[in-house]
Amino acid sequence: MKQYIKLDKAELYALKIPFKMDFTHAMASRSFSDSLILKIEGQGKRGFGEAIIRDYVSGEIGENAYLLENAKEIIAKIFEPLMEKEISWKEVKEYFNFLSLKSHELPLLCAAETALLDIFCHTSGGDIYDVLKKGPVRQSVQYGGILPILPFSAAEYFLGMYERANIRNIRIKVGTDLDYNEEIFKLSREKLGRDFDLRVDANASWSLETALACLKVCRKYGIFLIEEPFGRNSEEIFFLLKAPESSDFKFVADESALTINDIESMAENKSYHMINLRLSKNGGLLKILKLAEIAEKGGLKYQIGCHVGETGILSAVGRVAASILSGAMYVDGSYDSYLLSQNITSEDFSFGFGGVAEIIRGQGLGFMVDENKLEMLSIGKTRCFPRVGT
Repeated sequence: MKQYIKLDKAELYALKIPFKMDFTHAMASRSFSDSLILKIEGQGKRGFGEAIIRDYVSGEIGENAYLLENAKEIIAKIFEPLMEKEISWKEVKEYFNFLSLKSHELPLLCAAETALLDIFCHTSGGDIYDVLKKGPVRQSVQYGGILPILPFSAAEYFLGMYERANIRNIRIKVGTDLDYNEEIFKLSREKLGRDFDLRVDANASWSLETALACLKVCRKYGIFLIEEPFGRNSEEIFFLLKAPESSDFKFVADESALTINDIESMAENKSYHMINLRLSKNGGLLKILKLAEIAEKGGLKYQIGCHVGETGILSAVGRVAASILSGAMYVDGSYDSYLLSQNITSEDFSFGFGGVAEIIRGQGLGFMVDENKLEMLSIGKTRCFPRVGT
């Protein structure tokens, strides 16, 4: 039996949740979560979604007050064909499948899709797997760790924490400082051992010259997986692949892998070996399920990543994605209580010992938003539809 919903209202909230520590990589430094939270309402039900806007990843939307205002316009545009009528999830899915958006609009698509999945879960009384008609292929997910660019004393503390928690793999954020890179690799090996799974994320900070020098340092410490050395549309990856220094290395596309066309082009040109799928970056759960399928057909491997500062909403959806996508080489996320001083969800999705976390069945998308906390932790909100005064 089909379940229908008629949407009445949508509001967008701008969060500011302090981190327990500053998070730094080559492109930015952050001290708080700045997610945009979408709340939709219809026929007595509510659904929530989350977007994380990163100009250096998917493109610019606007700053400060303009960010919220411009995001509202994108949300209104996405929902416009769905308004004023009863809709089923099947209709929504077909609409999203043919919806053409620009890369900077993909994070808002993620929020819209997640909110709709949430409200349809509540309407149907089933969980997300029932709505998707796609069951999990694993009952638990194993997450890895991230080491930001930190002073060495703080990095040593983090590495010790990962060792005690029995985390099995770590992604190390690096920049262009070769001395720092070598020292952090050396420290990581000393703390975790020669056989520990280490990988590097350059966050598009390298030039070709820097990359060639950094690969020598990586090789010295047994690190052979490099994420996003140059950035979107850079031709330098082709020169790097031909260089003798890149022998044995595998390269991961992150900011360079936004759309289906990106993935198909990488598969055809063999410019990357793996892609990093992220919900907000790529446009939501349906998109990354599709992108993973295209990657596999094209001979590319994939991993499931996250944006720093995700709340329990995207942590929950990320776990759903990881439970369905059996081919994910790595999974990052669910850093909730490790990073956020507070959260807007009643549930804590933080992983446990060994990076392991159980999947969630029978509870919709898995999260329940505490609306009092949402109001308290927001620094602004705006109505997307209906327009004020209508």
